Order: sequence, then C-alpha cells, then structure tokens
Amino acid sequence: LFVSRCGLDLTALPPRKQRPDDRLRIICVGRLSPEKGHFGLLRSFRDILNLGIDAELVLVGNGPLESELKKVADDLELGASLVFLGRQDERRTLEAIASSHVLVLASFMEGLPIVLMEAMAIGVAAIGPRVAGTPELIEDGKEGLLFTPADWDELTTKLVALARDEDLRRRLADAARHKIEREFEIGKSVKPLLSRFAQLGFESSRSGA
Repeated sequence: LFVSRCGLDLTALPPRKQRPDDRLRIICVGRLSPEKGHFGLLRSFRDILNLGIDAELVLVGNGPLESELKKVADDLELGASLVFLGRQDERRTLEAIASSHVLVLASFMEGLPIVLMEAMAIGVAAIGPRVAGTPELIEDGKEGLLFTPADWDELTTKLVALARDEDLRRRLADAARHKIEREFEIGKSVKPLLSRFAQLGFESSRSGA
C-alpha cells in the first residue's frame, strides 16, 4: 500500500480578499441535501447571532432541501443574515470563498473535501467535522477547528471562537495554507504515484516499447 494524495493546482486559485467591513462572513459550499448537515448549521448560526455576533452565512449550492431550508431560516428569523447563492460555477465559488472569513462544513459524511482544501490553500479559516479524511487535512487547533458530527453546540462553540478572535483565524489560516502547499500541491502530491510506477517497471517498459 502507498498513499497518493489528492492534489491542487495552487496557481488556479484566487488570492484572499480583504473585506471592507467588520461583519464576519461564514460560507458553506455543498449540495443542499441531508448528509450535508445544513439544518444543524442554521441552528448554530442562529445561536451565534443570539450571542450578539455580527455575521452573515452564505450557502453555495442547490439541492432537494432548498425550500425546506428556506422555511427553517424563516422560522429562525435569520432574515438578511442568511444568503442563498444557489449553484455557482467553479470560478465564482472560489471567489466567494476568497472573500469570506470562515468556511464551515457541517456534513455527516465526507471523503477528502476538495472545497476544504481550496479554502485552506486560499487562506480562509476552516471548520470541519471529524469524519473520514477531514482530520487528515486539519489537526484541531492547528490548521483549523474540528467538531463532532451533529454536535451543534460544539459547532457553535467553534464558530464563536473564530468570530471573536481575528488572530486565531489568521494563525489557523496561515498554518492551513502552508500545509496544503507542503503536502497537497499537485506537483508534490503526484510524486508517490510516479515513484510507484517506476518501481513497477513502468518507465523501463515504456523505454523498451
């Protein structure tokens, strides 16, 4: 067995954008479907608003739960603090991430989330669930923050921590960017695969063809 990591082309990512206002912008990118945990995320977001935190939550994506999520948002009286951007192309999605302070994933199940890798590479502080490959990307408190899936009180605590501590956001974002550059940049991540091909005689068989 060997590990060949999923890689990112860092040259294709937009730069981090400085927002002109102090309002915290939280973004979640994902299909509006049950496994993505949006209902719990809306609850946690309402809780941080109730604590007096000035924030907006932007949801990028569409899916079967869109109308139901909008009804829940109305019930929670989230108003203009919640923005449904709908499905966006890759460029606009990355630009939306780059202009946010925090990216959060609230999923119950994931693989190795590419959108999380992209946010980390751009330099946006990230929160993710302790599922599948997410802890491979984020060591809690080092490159981002992790929470137990469906523990919405814990998610609220993590959101509050990032909302109230700009230095923490900056420190986590810097460490996250360095990790992606070090371990997940496409030119570096493909090396184990190329090395494995060489061990199997792929190069010699090509040269003898």
